[in-house]
Amino acid sequence: MHLFNFPEEIFSKILLHASLARGVKRALRLRLVCKLFSQALPPALFESRLLDSFKTDEILSDWAIENDHGATKLWHSYLVYRVHNEIRQPCQRRYLDLRLVAQRVCEETGADIETTIEALCWPALKQCTLPYINSKLEKEPLSPNLDLLCAAAYLNHISVAQRLLREGYSPHTETHLFLSPMELAAWAGNAQILQMFQENVPELEGLDPARVLDTAWRGKVGPASIRGAATRGDIEVVRLAIYPPSRAAPESTDFVDQVFGSFDRRSSTGIKLSIAQSATRDVEVYKYLEGFLSGPRNLSSNLTKHARLGNLEMVRYLLDAGADIRGDSGRLGPLAEACRRCHEDVVDLLLDRGADPHFNGDENIMNGDSAMHVVAASGSLAMVHKLIARGGDLFSMDMGIEMGCHALYSAVLLENTEMVKYLVAAGVDLKIYGETVLRAASLEGLDSMVEVLRGEGVSFGS
Repeated sequence: MHLFNFPEEIFSKILLHASLARGVKRALRLRLVCKLFSQALPPALFESRLLDSFKTDEILSDWAIENDHGATKLWHSYLVYRVHNEIRQPCQRRYLDLRLVAQRVCEETGADIETTIEALCWPALKQCTLPYINSKLEKEPLSPNLDLLCAAAYLNHISVAQRLLREGYSPHTETHLFLSPMELAAWAGNAQILQMFQENVPELEGLDPARVLDTAWRGKVGPASIRGAATRGDIEVVRLAIYPPSRAAPESTDFVDQVFGSFDRRSSTGIKLSIAQSATRDVEVYKYLEGFLSGPRNLSSNLTKHARLGNLEMVRYLLDAGADIRGDSGRLGPLAEACRRCHEDVVDLLLDRGADPHFNGDENIMNGDSAMHVVAASGSLAMVHKLIARGGDLFSMDMGIEMGCHALYSAVLLENTEMVKYLVAAGVDLKIYGETVLRAASLEGLDSMVEVLRGEGVSFGS
């Protein structure tokens, strides 16, 4: 019987057990088989709960400003699935609480529950997918009204937010589900709610200029709302977060404790503005926040970050502003980071500006892989062609081994048949490296790759 002729529920169970047997990365590759697999695989993968073990604080660290080619949508879909289906015992509180706050929003506003859950899973995305969060939550009190205030701030439910403010709930307080209402209102671009919050809090509280890493300062202005506005990339909301109309001296251009344009980047406020600056991919917002700061700029590290995130216009701006195209002393340079994430437009720009496909750090610093080393592991044959056309060499040596061998090994682990055949045709010496790669494929249970390598004449003992 043909696989596609099975009833839908049986086909789904087959994909579920394939995911459990082969793991997340190999299961996701099944989406490339055909449209039916692409549609049926995510629910089966979600049912497996395999995604629970991923360190999403790393995967989703900058998701809100990243050009991620759909990865964030997958994680958002998984969170929505868990909120709808968390019925196992013991239930995980984060999903139950998220469903509860969505239900309360709907009770107070008449909104649709499906739409509300999908919307609230965005601001809850990073926190609610952390694998270790459950044990942490057992020690924290329930905060249903604060959760509701956060939801109202994000969804622009003004009357709900007004009531909770009158009841004494602070728009500065984070919960186990959400960032603070101040940050969420700014991030969502809800200017009316943000101004209402500003009017209901003190001018300034908690700032100690002597504490360089002071994180407690807040008030009508504060790091959270500025960061939220910067993440959104809306210059008008950023200005509102920095200069609230309700402040004591609305005509002043001073900010918190310093004069505009003179903020030491190492001061408490300077550090927080720099963090907000690094949280935007909007060039206008980045330049506006730069106007507050003085002292050396961290252009090169920001270049590497935005190359990794795939933010073309930010990469262009930072290069024009004088960033070193090699990046800083981090593990990967901008070109390697862009190659690893398959940001082709960023790769093109960096190559046009003279980036070296073989650069892997200064001579005295062990930084890691060059772009040429990384590119095969990206799984993109187009990227390999691109680097070779710009001077990349598969037969250069890296740590005593031909680059092509590294590329072949990575392609085999990715089960990328097209890449493997291309590398063999390009001249990677299977007599030297073939048996080692074949053995790795066999140990990993990559039957399709074992078959391909044997078809190219590789065998154990050859």
